[in-house]
Amino acid sequence: MKRLLFLFFVFGFVVNAHAQAKPEHDPLKPRVPPDKIAAAKAMKPPFAATPAIIAEGKALFTGKATCFICHGPEGKGDGPLSLTDQVKVGPRNFTNPAFHKAKTCGEMFFVASNGTKGDFSIKDKPSHPKGSGMKNYLIGNKSIFKDLPDTDINTPTVTKDELWKIVLFERSLGKGTC
Repeated sequence: MKRLLFLFFVFGFVVNAHAQAKPEHDPLKPRVPPDKIAAAKAMKPPFAATPAIIAEGKALFTGKATCFICHGPEGKGDGPLSLTDQVKVGPRNFTNPAFHKAKTCGEMFFVASNGTKGDFSIKDKPSHPKGSGMKNYLIGNKSIFKDLPDTDINTPTVTKDELWKIVLFERSLGKGTC
């Protein structure tokens, strides 16, 4: 029995060692185009970050919007997709305080609603020149997943208010405020 338990432990360690999330994009690197940064920084959520709003954002993050597939259920950038060999760079770790110190809520909203070059970067595939990922994903374009094996995600559309709730939840993970 001890031998079986030991082998189980070793197997778990080996699997875990090979299934680590990849490092996130540089959290300090600007993701909003220079000609749009002032407007993005000025954007504010239409409601306060109350516990109820943050809970709604978490429900969207881990449910309808399926953010957890890349970012993980706790927003650490360790979702199931981040553990595959298909992804070049890990998704954002929203628990990273350096990210929240460097970015405003408006910048986070801008990137989520407009996309950015390099997000959803698929290994050995170039990034879409207009930016891939979040914008197409949130408006319901599943074409970004076509090269991933065994992926059948019914991508939902989220409203502007729902996206703000998600941003406020993400912000709460890094102890940031808007």
